[in-house]
Amino acid sequence: MDLEARRIEAYFSQINTFLGSNQEVEIIAVAHLVSNSEHFLPALNSLGRVALLLPKPSSENSESARVIRSYEYNEGKLSRDWLENPKSGVQLIKDSVTPGSSFIVVDIGGYFCPLLSDLKEEFGNLFLGVMEGTENGVQKYEELEELPVPVVTVARSPLKLPEDYLVGASIVYSVEAILRDQSQILQTRKACLIGYGRVGSGVAEVLRGRGVSTVVHDTSPIAMAEAAARGFQVFRRLDEALRRSDLVISATGCHALDAHALYSLRNGSLVALVTSGDDEFGRDNPLEKYEPVYGFPQEGDDSERVEEHKLVVRYEGDNGKHFLLANDGRAANFAHGAVIGPAIQLIEGEKLIAVKRISENSFPCSELVQEVCKADRLSIANIWNEHFLDD
Repeated sequence: MDLEARRIEAYFSQINTFLGSNQEVEIIAVAHLVSNSEHFLPALNSLGRVALLLPKPSSENSESARVIRSYEYNEGKLSRDWLENPKSGVQLIKDSVTPGSSFIVVDIGGYFCPLLSDLKEEFGNLFLGVMEGTENGVQKYEELEELPVPVVTVARSPLKLPEDYLVGASIVYSVEAILRDQSQILQTRKACLIGYGRVGSGVAEVLRGRGVSTVVHDTSPIAMAEAAARGFQVFRRLDEALRRSDLVISATGCHALDAHALYSLRNGSLVALVTSGDDEFGRDNPLEKYEPVYGFPQEGDDSERVEEHKLVVRYEGDNGKHFLLANDGRAANFAHGAVIGPAIQLIEGEKLIAVKRISENSFPCSELVQEVCKADRLSIANIWNEHFLDD
C-alpha cells in the first residue's frame, strides 16, 4: 500500500473512531466504482453494514471495480426503470436487508426517489432515511410531493466546493485526451457549456483558462446572470448556443440533450457529459434516432469494441446530422478513472457523518431536504486538515 493510500485509510479510521460504529444499521449504497470508493466503502461498512452495493452504470467496469468487488459486498443492479416499476426496487431491498434491521439509503443521483413511499409502506420505521450526494439527485427529491423519511444531502455543502471544481478540471482533461486520441486539439474547438451550476461553472472556468472560446446556456435566470457577470457569453436559447459551438459539455442532469438539442448540433460536434447519459439525454432517448457508425460490434458479434475508438463513438442520423459522443455517453472523466485527488475525501467524510446522524434519528421527518450542521462540518474539516495539510 502506498503512502497516499495509508493516509486516506488513517483519515477514515479517525472519522470512524470519532463517530462510532453501529452494525445493527444496514446501508444500501449507490456508488461509483472508482479509486476513492476503494477507501470510502470500507469506511461506510465500518460505520454500519453495507447490505447492498449498487454500482453506477458509468463505472461498473472500471479498473477499481475489481478491487471493490474483492470486498464481497452483496451487489445488485441499479435501474431507472424503478420509475415505472417501483415494486421491483422494493423487492431488491427486501431480499438484501436482514429481516427486522433498520437501514439507510446512500444515493447518488436520485435513483430511490420513485421508491420512497413504497419503501416506507413496506418497512415502516426500519427505513431511517436517505443521504443524497448530488445536486441532480437533490432536485429529484425536491420534486416529490412529500418526503416520508428524512432526506439529507451533502451536495450543497461548502466542503463539496473543492470537489466540484476539480471534477470540472477532470472533465476538461478527459475531453482534451479524447480529442487528442482523434488527432485533434482542444483549442481549435468552440465550446458550449450547458448548465452553469457548481460543477458546470468549474468546467467553464477551466475551459477559459485553457484558451477555449466558451459560451454558456442555463435555464436558470440567476445562473445565466452569474455566468454573464463572470465574462461568459450567455445564450438564453440552447439551439443558438449549440449552433455556434463544436464542443458541447452538458452538466445539467435535467435531460437537456433532447431531440431538438441533438438536431441543433453542428456536424462533427463532440458531446461530453458531466453525469450519466440517462440524466442528460431526454427521457425518450433521442440517441435511438441515430446510428452508431463505429465503436460497436455488429449484431451477433461478441468481440470487443474497436480499440482505437473506445473513447468516442460517431452517431449519424437519417437527416444527415452526425456528432461524436465521448465515453459512450457516460461521464467523460470516467474514461480516465475520475481521479481528482484528496479533496474528494472532504465530502466523503461529510457523507459518513450524515449517515451517522440519520442512524441516530437526528433529523426530523420534513418536507425539506436537510443538511448536517456547521459543527459536524468543522469536525470533518479539522480531521481532513490534520491528515492532508502540512503543520
